[in-house]
Amino acid sequence: MAIYDANNLDIEAIGKDGSIELFIISSGKFDDSNEQQTLLMNKIENYIGYALSEEFKSNHPDCLKEKIWIVLSLDKRPSALLVELCKKINPWVNSYGINYRVEYKSLFGQKRNLII
Repeated sequence: MAIYDANNLDIEAIGKDGSIELFIISSGKFDDSNEQQTLLMNKIENYIGYALSEEFKSNHPDCLKEKIWIVLSLDKRPSALLVELCKKINPWVNSYGINYRVEYKSLFGQKRNLII
């Protein structure tokens, strides 16, 4: 299993450009099971809720919504099923004015962004 807890924020980082990145860290292979897909969707929903919350605004008063990123970080290139799911997630997250991207490690350990 790759995603364990939909209710915890894995990592919050501030980019050089002032963007806020909310990382979902997948430890191990994302197994494409319905359970993993549900956990991912629930986690993203919680991240959206946090990004739109008063707590977030209080912690990052100068951050514009368009500078907020939810980032799914994977150890390996995602499966075709996960890519299709991410294509559906992207417009959902964008509908809140928040950005979404998927990154993964290549065979040589370099980070790659999945184009969705």
